[in-house]
Amino acid sequence: MNKLFFLLCFALFLTGCSEEDSGDISIVGTWKLTAWNVADGFDINDDGIASTNILDEIECTNNETLIFEANGVVASNKTFNPEITIILQEGTTNNYMFNVTCDKQGVIGFATTYSQNIDTVTFNDKESTIIGNQLFCVIKDALKIYNEDFTEVLATKDLTLVYTKQ
Repeated sequence: MNKLFFLLCFALFLTGCSEEDSGDISIVGTWKLTAWNVADGFDINDDGIASTNILDEIECTNNETLIFEANGVVASNKTFNPEITIILQEGTTNNYMFNVTCDKQGVIGFATTYSQNIDTVTFNDKESTIIGNQLFCVIKDALKIYNEDFTEVLATKDLTLVYTKQ
């Protein structure tokens, strides 16, 4: 009976350890912005190749990093804030004009608290998901597509920010 009790306790111990290990995803560290993804993509730089990663299409400098500390604080002293205006050409369904203005006003930084629940991280009132060494944050309706005279928003697109752990 003692052997059975010992084996049962040992089995529970091993099971408990393996569950903790599989769920132990650490956000602590430095994460670099590596993609600004949009479904279907755009050919903003007019090279004939549409990309779902807007960072591949614009020439704005991207140095954005997020630093997650063990004390529950996330900070960034380098943010990426280009302004992208998208206009659907009249009479078409997929011909766009783009106006990109890179952020040249200096460094915009922030520090705030974050919370983590296994693979979900919440900060700035947004939930992000950790998959492997990447952090994904979807911003709903972030990109607006206007008509040519800017009197109507014809469509919106979600933007997925992707950060890669350094």
